[in-house]
Amino acid sequence: MSSAIDRRLTLLLLVVLPILAAITDNNFHKSILVFGIINAISAVGLCLMLGLAGQISLGQAAFFGIGAYVTSNLVIRLGLEPMLAIVIASCCAMAVGWAISRPLSRLHDHYLAMATLAFGTVMYIGFANGREWTGGLDPGISVPKFSILGADLSSMNALFAVAWIVLTLSVIVANNIAGHRIGRTLRAMKMSAPAAASIGIDVVQAKSFVFAVGALLTGLAGGLYAHVARSFNAGVFGVGYSIELLMMVVIGSLNRVSGAITGAFIITALPILFDRFEDYRTLVFGVTMVLIMKFMPTGLVDGLFSLGARLAAGRRG
Repeated sequence: MSSAIDRRLTLLLLVVLPILAAITDNNFHKSILVFGIINAISAVGLCLMLGLAGQISLGQAAFFGIGAYVTSNLVIRLGLEPMLAIVIASCCAMAVGWAISRPLSRLHDHYLAMATLAFGTVMYIGFANGREWTGGLDPGISVPKFSILGADLSSMNALFAVAWIVLTLSVIVANNIAGHRIGRTLRAMKMSAPAAASIGIDVVQAKSFVFAVGALLTGLAGGLYAHVARSFNAGVFGVGYSIELLMMVVIGSLNRVSGAITGAFIITALPILFDRFEDYRTLVFGVTMVLIMKFMPTGLVDGLFSLGARLAAGRRG
Protein backbone atom coordinates (compact mmCIF):
# COMPACT_ATOMS: atom_id res chain seq x y z
CA MET A 1 0.00 0.00 0.00
CA SER A 2 2.82 2.42 0.76
CA SER A 3 4.89 1.72 -2.36
CA ALA A 4 6.76 4.55 -4.07
CA ILE A 5 4.60 4.18 -7.19
CA ASP A 6 1.42 4.40 -5.16
CA ARG A 7 2.65 7.52 -3.36
CA ARG A 8 3.59 9.19 -6.66
CA LEU A 9 0.24 8.33 -8.23
CA THR A 10 -1.59 9.60 -5.14
CA LEU A 11 0.38 12.84 -5.32
CA LEU A 12 -0.54 13.16 -9.00
CA LEU A 13 -4.23 12.76 -8.15
CA LEU A 14 -3.97 15.37 -5.39
CA VAL A 15 -2.37 17.79 -7.87
CA VAL A 16 -4.89 17.11 -10.64
CA LEU A 17 -7.96 17.75 -8.46
CA PRO A 18 -7.30 21.49 -7.85
CA ILE A 19 -6.49 21.90 -11.55
CA LEU A 20 -9.86 20.39 -12.47
CA ALA A 21 -11.59 22.67 -9.97
CA ALA A 22 -9.77 25.71 -11.36
CA ILE A 23 -10.66 25.09 -15.00
CA THR A 24 -14.41 24.63 -14.45
CA ASP A 25 -16.77 27.49 -13.67
CA ASN A 26 -19.73 25.14 -13.29
CA ASN A 27 -20.73 24.77 -9.63
CA PHE A 28 -22.44 21.45 -10.36
CA HIS A 29 -19.21 19.99 -11.70
CA LYS A 30 -17.32 21.36 -8.70
CA SER A 31 -19.89 19.78 -6.40
CA ILE A 32 -19.16 16.41 -8.03
CA LEU A 33 -15.47 16.94 -7.24
CA VAL A 34 -16.30 17.84 -3.62
CA PHE A 35 -18.57 14.83 -3.09
CA GLY A 36 -15.94 12.67 -4.81
CA ILE A 37 -13.34 13.91 -2.34
CA ILE A 38 -15.66 13.21 0.60
CA ASN A 39 -16.20 9.67 -0.67
CA ALA A 40 -12.44 9.33 -1.22
CA ILE A 41 -11.75 10.16 2.43
CA SER A 42 -14.16 7.41 3.50
CA ALA A 43 -12.66 5.02 0.93
CA VAL A 44 -9.12 5.63 2.22
CA GLY A 45 -10.32 4.61 5.69
CA LEU A 46 -11.91 1.42 4.35
CA CYS A 47 -8.79 0.73 2.25
CA LEU A 48 -6.74 0.69 5.46
CA MET A 49 -9.19 -1.71 7.07
CA LEU A 50 -9.75 -4.08 4.16
CA GLY A 51 -6.65 -3.73 1.99
CA LEU A 52 -4.02 -3.42 4.71
CA ALA A 53 -5.55 -5.37 7.60
CA GLY A 54 -8.06 -7.65 5.85
CA GLN A 55 -10.94 -6.44 8.05
CA ILE A 56 -14.10 -6.15 5.95
CA SER A 57 -16.74 -3.73 7.20
CA LEU A 58 -20.25 -3.22 5.89
CA GLY A 59 -21.07 -0.73 8.61
CA GLN A 60 -19.10 2.31 7.42
CA ALA A 61 -22.30 4.22 6.68
CA ALA A 62 -22.93 4.26 10.44
CA PHE A 63 -19.65 6.07 11.10
CA PHE A 64 -20.45 8.43 8.23
CA GLY A 65 -23.80 9.17 9.87
CA ILE A 66 -22.24 9.65 13.30
CA GLY A 67 -19.87 12.21 11.82
CA ALA A 68 -22.70 14.04 10.05
CA TYR A 69 -25.20 14.07 12.92
CA VAL A 70 -22.78 14.85 15.74
CA THR A 71 -21.36 17.71 13.67
CA SER A 72 -24.84 19.04 12.89
CA ASN A 73 -26.05 18.95 16.48
CA LEU A 74 -22.89 20.54 17.88
CA VAL A 75 -23.22 23.41 15.44
CA ILE A 76 -27.02 23.84 15.73
CA ARG A 77 -27.51 23.25 19.46
CA LEU A 78 -24.21 24.40 20.98
CA GLY A 79 -23.11 26.91 18.36
CA LEU A 80 -19.63 25.40 18.01
CA GLU A 81 -17.31 26.35 15.17
CA PRO A 82 -18.03 23.94 12.28
CA MET A 83 -14.41 22.75 11.98
CA LEU A 84 -14.21 22.05 15.73
CA ALA A 85 -17.54 20.23 15.53
CA ILE A 86 -16.22 18.06 12.68
CA VAL A 87 -13.11 17.15 14.68
CA ILE A 88 -15.19 16.23 17.75
CA ALA A 89 -17.62 14.22 15.60
CA SER A 90 -14.71 12.34 14.03
CA CYS A 91 -13.38 11.47 17.47
CA CYS A 92 -16.86 10.22 18.46
CA ALA A 93 -16.94 7.99 15.38
CA MET A 94 -13.45 6.73 16.22
CA ALA A 95 -14.53 5.90 19.78
CA VAL A 96 -17.54 3.95 18.51
CA GLY A 97 -15.33 2.15 15.98
CA TRP A 98 -12.90 1.15 18.72
CA ALA A 99 -15.75 0.04 21.01
CA ILE A 100 -17.47 -2.25 18.48
CA SER A 101 -14.15 -3.74 17.39
CA ARG A 102 -13.66 -5.34 20.82
CA PRO A 103 -16.59 -7.79 20.66
CA LEU A 104 -15.96 -8.34 16.92
CA SER A 105 -12.26 -9.10 17.33
CA ARG A 106 -12.75 -12.88 17.18
CA LEU A 107 -14.75 -12.75 13.94
CA HIS A 108 -13.37 -12.85 10.42
CA ASP A 109 -14.41 -13.12 6.76
CA HIS A 110 -18.18 -13.34 6.20
CA TYR A 111 -18.90 -13.51 9.95
CA LEU A 112 -17.26 -10.12 10.41
CA ALA A 113 -19.08 -8.77 7.35
CA MET A 114 -22.44 -9.87 8.72
CA ALA A 115 -21.70 -8.47 12.19
CA THR A 116 -20.71 -5.05 10.83
CA LEU A 117 -23.75 -5.14 8.52
CA ALA A 118 -25.94 -5.72 11.58
CA PHE A 119 -24.24 -2.80 13.36
CA GLY A 120 -24.83 -0.53 10.36
CA THR A 121 -28.48 -1.60 10.16
CA VAL A 122 -29.09 -0.93 13.85
CA MET A 123 -27.49 2.51 13.57
CA TYR A 124 -29.58 3.31 10.49
CA ILE A 125 -32.75 2.42 12.39
CA GLY A 126 -31.55 4.71 15.19
CA PHE A 127 -30.89 7.55 12.73
CA ALA A 128 -34.31 7.06 11.10
CA ASN A 129 -36.22 7.03 14.38
CA GLY A 130 -34.23 9.53 16.44
CA ARG A 131 -36.20 12.42 14.99
CA GLU A 132 -35.38 14.83 17.81
CA TRP A 133 -31.66 14.67 16.99
CA THR A 134 -31.60 13.58 13.35
CA GLY A 135 -34.89 14.70 11.83
CA GLY A 136 -35.43 11.09 10.79
CA LEU A 137 -36.37 10.27 7.21
CA ASP A 138 -38.70 13.25 6.96
CA PRO A 139 -38.00 16.16 7.09
CA GLY A 140 -34.35 15.45 7.94
CA ILE A 141 -31.94 18.04 9.31
CA SER A 142 -30.57 21.35 8.01
CA VAL A 143 -27.12 22.73 8.83
CA PRO A 144 -25.93 26.37 8.79
CA LYS A 145 -23.38 27.54 6.24
CA PHE A 146 -19.80 26.41 6.78
CA SER A 147 -17.55 29.05 8.31
CA ILE A 148 -14.24 29.37 10.14
CA LEU A 149 -13.88 32.12 12.76
CA GLY A 150 -16.84 33.93 11.27
CA ALA A 151 -15.53 33.82 7.68
CA ASP A 152 -18.16 32.45 5.30
CA LEU A 153 -16.69 29.44 3.46
CA SER A 154 -19.91 28.08 2.03
CA SER A 155 -19.01 28.71 -1.62
CA MET A 156 -18.19 25.63 -3.66
CA ASN A 157 -14.62 26.86 -4.20
CA ALA A 158 -14.05 27.23 -0.44
CA LEU A 159 -15.67 23.87 0.33
CA PHE A 160 -13.47 22.23 -2.31
CA ALA A 161 -10.35 23.72 -0.70
CA VAL A 162 -11.36 22.49 2.77
CA ALA A 163 -12.26 19.00 1.50
CA TRP A 164 -9.02 18.78 -0.50
CA ILE A 165 -6.94 19.68 2.57
CA VAL A 166 -8.74 17.03 4.63
CA LEU A 167 -8.17 14.42 1.89
CA THR A 168 -4.47 15.31 1.78
CA LEU A 169 -4.18 14.89 5.55
CA SER A 170 -6.05 11.57 5.34
CA VAL A 171 -3.64 10.33 2.67
CA ILE A 172 -0.66 11.34 4.82
CA VAL A 173 -2.12 9.44 7.78
CA ALA A 174 -2.82 6.34 5.66
CA ASN A 175 0.65 6.29 4.08
CA ASN A 176 2.37 6.81 7.43
CA ILE A 177 0.42 3.94 8.96
CA ALA A 178 1.17 1.67 5.99
CA GLY A 179 4.89 2.49 6.06
CA HIS A 180 5.26 2.29 9.84
CA ARG A 181 5.76 -0.75 12.06
CA ILE A 182 2.01 -0.86 12.73
CA GLY A 183 1.52 -1.30 8.97
CA ARG A 184 3.73 -4.39 8.98
CA THR A 185 1.78 -5.65 11.98
CA LEU A 186 -1.52 -5.21 10.16
CA ARG A 187 -0.20 -6.96 7.05
CA ALA A 188 0.97 -9.89 9.17
CA MET A 189 -2.46 -10.07 10.78
CA LYS A 190 -4.10 -10.03 7.35
CA MET A 191 -1.99 -13.00 6.20
CA SER A 192 -2.77 -15.06 9.30
CA ALA A 193 -4.10 -13.79 12.61
CA PRO A 194 -3.10 -16.99 14.53
CA ALA A 195 0.43 -16.84 13.10
CA ALA A 196 0.68 -13.15 13.99
CA ALA A 197 -0.48 -13.88 17.54
CA SER A 198 2.08 -16.68 17.84
CA ILE A 199 4.95 -14.21 17.36
CA GLY A 200 3.66 -11.82 19.99
CA ILE A 201 1.38 -9.50 18.01
CA ASP A 202 -1.66 -8.33 19.95
CA VAL A 203 -4.27 -9.09 17.30
CA VAL A 204 -7.17 -7.60 19.27
CA GLN A 205 -5.31 -4.34 19.74
CA ALA A 206 -4.32 -4.24 16.06
CA LYS A 207 -7.91 -4.80 14.94
CA SER A 208 -9.15 -2.15 17.36
CA PHE A 209 -6.58 0.32 16.00
CA VAL A 210 -7.49 -0.14 12.34
CA PHE A 211 -11.24 -0.05 13.06
CA ALA A 212 -10.76 3.17 15.02
CA VAL A 213 -8.74 4.83 12.25
CA GLY A 214 -11.20 3.70 9.58
CA ALA A 215 -14.09 5.07 11.64
CA LEU A 216 -12.20 8.32 12.27
CA LEU A 217 -11.68 9.01 8.56
CA THR A 218 -15.25 8.02 7.67
CA GLY A 219 -16.63 10.20 10.47
CA LEU A 220 -14.48 13.06 9.19
CA ALA A 221 -16.01 12.61 5.73
CA GLY A 222 -19.48 12.55 7.30
CA GLY A 223 -18.87 15.85 9.07
CA LEU A 224 -17.77 17.45 5.80
CA TYR A 225 -20.78 15.97 4.03
CA ALA A 226 -23.13 17.64 6.53
CA HIS A 227 -21.79 21.08 5.63
CA VAL A 228 -21.64 20.45 1.89
CA ALA A 229 -25.13 18.93 1.58
CA ARG A 230 -26.52 21.21 4.34
CA SER A 231 -29.88 19.42 4.23
CA PHE A 232 -30.16 15.63 4.40
CA ASN A 233 -32.09 12.80 6.02
CA ALA A 234 -31.30 9.38 7.45
CA GLY A 235 -31.75 7.69 4.07
CA VAL A 236 -28.21 8.76 3.16
CA PHE A 237 -26.72 6.53 5.86
CA GLY A 238 -28.30 3.22 4.94
CA VAL A 239 -26.52 0.00 4.03
CA GLY A 240 -26.39 1.15 0.41
CA TYR A 241 -23.65 3.67 1.20
CA SER A 242 -21.56 0.99 2.90
CA ILE A 243 -21.88 -1.15 -0.24
CA GLU A 244 -20.88 1.82 -2.41
CA LEU A 245 -17.77 2.36 -0.29
CA LEU A 246 -16.85 -1.30 -0.64
CA MET A 247 -17.28 -1.00 -4.41
CA MET A 248 -15.02 2.07 -4.46
CA VAL A 249 -12.21 0.18 -2.79
CA VAL A 250 -12.67 -3.08 -4.71
CA ILE A 251 -12.94 -1.38 -8.10
CA GLY A 252 -10.10 1.08 -7.49
CA SER A 253 -7.64 -1.15 -5.65
CA LEU A 254 -7.60 -3.01 -2.38
CA ASN A 255 -3.89 -2.36 -1.91
CA ARG A 256 -3.35 1.24 -3.03
CA VAL A 257 -4.50 4.55 -1.56
CA SER A 258 -4.47 5.94 -5.10
CA GLY A 259 -6.82 3.13 -6.10
CA ALA A 260 -9.26 3.97 -3.30
CA ILE A 261 -9.33 7.61 -4.45
CA THR A 262 -9.79 6.60 -8.08
CA GLY A 263 -12.57 4.17 -7.20
CA ALA A 264 -14.32 6.86 -5.14
CA PHE A 265 -14.48 9.20 -8.10
CA ILE A 266 -15.61 6.43 -10.44
CA ILE A 267 -18.53 5.45 -8.21
CA THR A 268 -19.38 9.12 -7.59
CA ALA A 269 -19.34 10.11 -11.26
CA LEU A 270 -20.69 7.04 -13.08
CA PRO A 271 -24.36 7.42 -12.04
CA ILE A 272 -24.24 11.05 -13.21
CA LEU A 273 -22.53 10.16 -16.49
CA PHE A 274 -25.13 7.48 -17.14
CA ASP A 275 -28.02 9.79 -16.29
CA ARG A 276 -28.59 10.42 -20.01
CA PHE A 277 -29.36 6.69 -20.32
CA GLU A 278 -32.11 7.08 -17.75
CA ASP A 279 -34.11 4.07 -18.88
CA TYR A 280 -31.03 1.83 -18.90
CA ARG A 281 -28.90 3.52 -16.23
CA THR A 282 -28.93 0.62 -13.76
CA LEU A 283 -28.16 -1.88 -16.53
CA VAL A 284 -25.29 0.18 -17.97
CA PHE A 285 -23.88 0.86 -14.50
CA GLY A 286 -24.04 -2.82 -13.59
CA VAL A 287 -22.43 -3.98 -16.85
CA THR A 288 -19.60 -1.47 -16.37
CA MET A 289 -18.94 -2.79 -12.85
CA VAL A 290 -18.99 -6.40 -14.06
CA LEU A 291 -16.53 -5.66 -16.87
CA ILE A 292 -14.10 -3.96 -14.48
CA MET A 293 -14.31 -6.85 -12.01
CA LYS A 294 -14.00 -9.43 -14.82
CA PHE A 295 -10.97 -8.01 -16.60
CA MET A 296 -9.33 -6.18 -13.69
CA PRO A 297 -10.20 -8.27 -10.60
CA THR A 298 -7.50 -6.65 -8.44
CA GLY A 299 -8.89 -3.19 -9.16
CA LEU A 300 -8.70 -0.64 -11.92
CA VAL A 301 -5.40 0.91 -10.81
CA ASP A 302 -3.68 -2.45 -10.32
CA GLY A 303 -5.12 -3.60 -13.65
CA LEU A 304 -3.67 -0.59 -15.46
CA PHE A 305 -0.28 -1.19 -13.84
CA SER A 306 -0.37 -4.84 -14.91
CA LEU A 307 -1.36 -3.86 -18.45
CA GLY A 308 1.49 -1.35 -18.61
CA ALA A 309 3.96 -3.96 -17.38
CA ARG A 310 2.80 -6.48 -20.02
CA LEU A 311 3.07 -3.90 -22.79
CA ALA A 312 6.57 -2.93 -21.64
CA ALA A 313 7.61 -6.58 -21.49
CA GLY A 314 6.22 -7.10 -24.99
CA ARG A 315 8.31 -4.25 -26.39
CA ARG A 316 11.47 -5.62 -24.76
CA GLY A 317 10.66 -9.08 -26.12
